Amino acid sequence: MLGLENKIVAIAGGSRGIGLATANRFAKAGACVVIGSRTETEFTEAAESITHSGGKALGLPLDVMSKENVNLFFERIEQQFGRLDVLVYCSGTNRRVPAEEYPEDAWDQVLSTNLKGAYYCCQEAGKRMINQKEGSIVTITSMTSHIATPNQSAYAATKGGLLQYTKVLAVEWGKHNIRVNAVSPGYIETSLNAHNFRNAAFRDNVLNQMPMGRFGGTDEIANAVCFLASPMASYITGACLPVDGGFLAGHPNIIMQ
Repeated sequence: MLGLENKIVAIAGGSRGIGLATANRFAKAGACVVIGSRTETEFTEAAESITHSGGKALGLPLDVMSKENVNLFFERIEQQFGRLDVLVYCSGTNRRVPAEEYPEDAWDQVLSTNLKGAYYCCQEAGKRMINQKEGSIVTITSMTSHIATPNQSAYAATKGGLLQYTKVLAVEWGKHNIRVNAVSPGYIETSLNAHNFRNAAFRDNVLNQMPMGRFGGTDEIANAVCFLASPMASYITGACLPVDGGFLAGHPNIIMQ
C-alpha cells in the first residue's frame, strides 16, 4: 500500500536504533535499502539480517563527517542501482554538558554529525534527484528542534538548524518534484539516550507529562518515516511530523540531566 516496492532507499545511520528500525520497515515494504554507517560490522550485520528475512539490503561505509566519503557512498549507489529514490538522514550524536562548560571539540563533533553531515548527504542526494526529476528526503530531527532542554546546547542548535534546513530544501526543490520532510521523535530509548532511561526519576518525570502515558518504540518512528517518504504523502513537503505521544502538545517543563 505504501508504494515503495523496488525503491532505492539510502539510510544514513541505518545500522542501529531508529535508523535500523527504519531500514527494516522499508525492506518490509519491498524497498531495496542501502545502509550507511561508519562501523563495518554493524552495517554488514544489519544488511545480512534484512536479506536473511527475505528483504533487499546493502551495507556500505559512510562517515557523514567526511565529504569525500559521503560522495563515494552516493557514487556507489548510483553505479549499482542507477538511481536514488529516498534518503533518510538518521545520523546523530549528543553530548550533555552545561552551556558554560561545553567543550569546543564536543561542540564541533555534534555539529559535524548532526548538521554538516546532513548538508553533505542531502546535497549529494539532491543533485541526483534533481537529475531524475523526483525523490523524497526525510530528516530525523528532535523535540529539541521545538523546545529547549538543559545541557543540550549543541544538540538543540543542530536539530533546530536541521529542521530549518529541511524546510529550505523543500522550498527550493519542490519545483523538481522532490519532497523534503522531517520527523521529530519523542522519547524513544536508543543507544544515544539509554543512560537517561536507566534513571527512574527521569522516567517518572517524563511519563507524568506524557499524554499517552508511555514511551514510544523505534518501529513507531519508522512507520512515520516510511509514510512521509512514500507516494501516500505525495502532497506533503516542508512538514515536520512529531511522533511523541502528545508530549510537545502539552508544553512540558522537563528537566533533563
